[in-house]
Amino acid sequence: MEKMQNLMMKNYKMFAGLGLLIVLIAFIFSLQAADANATFFSVDKAAREAAAPGSNIVAANVTRQSISYWVPAFKFVGLGLLLGAITMALGLIATTLRELGIDIMSNWPKALGFTAPEKPRAAKLFPMLMMMGWMILLIGLIWAIANNGTVTAYWSNGIATTLNPAAESSALLNQLGVISGVKPWLNALRYLGMAMLFLGITVALTVIIRTLQHQNRTLRSFVKARTAA
Repeated sequence: MEKMQNLMMKNYKMFAGLGLLIVLIAFIFSLQAADANATFFSVDKAAREAAAPGSNIVAANVTRQSISYWVPAFKFVGLGLLLGAITMALGLIATTLRELGIDIMSNWPKALGFTAPEKPRAAKLFPMLMMMGWMILLIGLIWAIANNGTVTAYWSNGIATTLNPAAESSALLNQLGVISGVKPWLNALRYLGMAMLFLGITVALTVIIRTLQHQNRTLRSFVKARTAA
């Protein structure tokens, strides 16, 4: 497990590039949604609601509703990969500082009695937080894509002719209930995943700070010991 984490940390640039690529793809989808919005709102409200299924207005509405439903989750996965790359870079810094300290102390006189500290528990925690954040964001993306079919099926109907007259307990209202009920969960998953990633970054910074503090204390003790000698 630790070897896999070290390998991932060394490849932080790859994860950063992948995250950036996903964000750019999401940006392109957002431009498509903007064009669909322009088409949908190019006519008055009466014309929008009276548009028949299969028309350009209904197709534009389906596109903008669909993109606004699943693309945010896709975008957050990209942002999560970028934050994960930051976490991995910080982990690589912490590992390098620790290995450097061990190499230096291994060449000190044994009479000084300096030993390398044990690997802090937090060093094992931040990769777990990062992976947990990624998993939560991926679950949100999969859920959004799975429900996107319901979104497109619902909004492909005419507003005035089909959606507005939908009767209670009808399939259309059930679809609307699923769409409206899942959306808050998708938002919650996105923010929970990001919270895990930011917490992982904080823990990684804490490991670096503690490593530097230990090295500072060790160097001061070494200087005092050499001065006393």
